Amino acid sequence: ENKKTIRQYEIMINTLTSLRFIFAIMVFGAHCYVIDNVFNTHFFKEGFVGVSFFFVLSGFIIAYNYQKKFSENKITKRAFWVARIARIYPLHWLTLFIAVALGNYVIASGAIDWLKHFLASLTLTNAYIPKADYFFSFNSPSWSLCCEQLFYLCFPFLIPIAKDYKKLLCVFFVSAILIVIGMHFTPETDIKGYWYVNPITRLPDFLAGMLLFQLYDRLKGKNITAYQGSIIEIASIALFLAFYLYAAEIPKVYRYSCYYWLPVAFLLISFSLQKGIVSRLLSNRILVIGGEISYSFYLIHLFVLLSYAEWQKGSNFHIAWYISIPILFCIIVLLSLLSYYYFEKPMNKRIKTLLNK
Repeated sequence: ENKKTIRQYEIMINTLTSLRFIFAIMVFGAHCYVIDNVFNTHFFKEGFVGVSFFFVLSGFIIAYNYQKKFSENKITKRAFWVARIARIYPLHWLTLFIAVALGNYVIASGAIDWLKHFLASLTLTNAYIPKADYFFSFNSPSWSLCCEQLFYLCFPFLIPIAKDYKKLLCVFFVSAILIVIGMHFTPETDIKGYWYVNPITRLPDFLAGMLLFQLYDRLKGKNITAYQGSIIEIASIALFLAFYLYAAEIPKVYRYSCYYWLPVAFLLISFSLQKGIVSRLLSNRILVIGGEISYSFYLIHLFVLLSYAEWQKGSNFHIAWYISIPILFCIIVLLSLLSYYYFEKPMNKRIKTLLNK
């Protein structure tokens, strides 16, 4: 029975890992406008929803892996935080120093101002400052790591609330109501700093993921046929696409988080149950490897796109986007594979060993 449970977990994780790669590709597509204006459309630029998916997925996976361990005192806060630091910081610092070496990735008025930006990025506190020159300084995708850092810090303290899903649901709903009211009264010029990158206002995304784990825990034993599972999975994809394509009609401030909670939640829960044909297709090894390298892919991709765009500006040799984009994508995937296997994994082990001494 235990082997069967482990096997089910591995299959579920594989499917959700593959989804991570798909959403990372959407983020990549959202940034391709720096290469060609053909990508400067709603269909591509709305790919920022990938970050919302990562946050909700993070809440789900962290709760799946650690909630029971904390409840049964099988893990300490320190061990949990060490594991999380080892996960995000090595690659974050590497890409930060690459941005420093490349230059032109931060707007600062002088050496002292530059140092303030650098320290904020180094400690992953830059997203708390609602100024684009801070939260998008150096390697700009790293702002989302500020949010993840807060989620990890809060998680052990959320366990007593999470034991009773009704309490967690109340906390989520109160947060959601306050966020929607706050969004309504925020000037257009401030919405990104307060509602897109701010770790405090993105915490409900993580809470949504924790709630989804509670739902998954109640549904996983249900007798759902492969046919029913396939219908649920296809319906979740259709719902997500409907929200995604209709999003242009919705004020952007809501699309930064709360607008996508429902379709992302339905997508995640339907594929976590592992009952349909689509989830089996997502267990493909190539897609799973793509999901495993998605963190590297996410932190590396913008360097490659911006470096190429800069080169194109000063070059007389122009390459059509339908040739350059696939080549750049392959380069990013190759760099991500190298990063994952030869930097991320070894450094993860090394940091854990060092901090657990």
